[in-house]
Amino acid sequence: MQRISVYKTEGIILATADLGELDRLLTIYTRGYGKILARAISARKKESKLKGLLESFSRANFLLAKSKTIDIVTDVETIEGYRYLHGNLESLAYAFYFAELVDKLVIGQERDENLWRLIARAFEVLNQKRTDLPKIKELFEQKLLEFLGYGQVSKNKKTLDFIQGLAGGEIMAKRFLERLDR
Repeated sequence: MQRISVYKTEGIILATADLGELDRLLTIYTRGYGKILARAISARKKESKLKGLLESFSRANFLLAKSKTIDIVTDVETIEGYRYLHGNLESLAYAFYFAELVDKLVIGQERDENLWRLIARAFEVLNQKRTDLPKIKELFEQKLLEFLGYGQVSKNKKTLDFIQGLAGGEIMAKRFLERLDR
């Protein structure tokens, strides 16, 4: 009889996507494993125990089962739902932007405590009423690039242009931010 390997880790859901009729695909930045993809089987079923627990920009403890392809979410315990962030359009726009940067720039499943602290702290900040979010964005971009080994972007280059070059295309969430600035 084959044993199923399970593991537990804390993480922040960066993105969700519907998969098939009932499943949900999650991109999670975890404390113990870095960025992972996980599948929540039947999470969109009306009676699913996971329904409502797998929202983007939520921090939780995840119990996952190893799979040949994409690991399976078997249980979730929410730590922080970031209620203010979800209810504030400006904070939500920045959350989408930060999540997209992490998703596009962090390539593989590699544990990095500095990145974890940066991402966790950024979402904590976005969950508070702030007037300095553009400055927080700049700091987040600089620290993310530094932790990924790119150092400081020269003053002659625009940080967003540099990031988009690394990501291989446009950062779509920047459109949210541009609309807010109008």
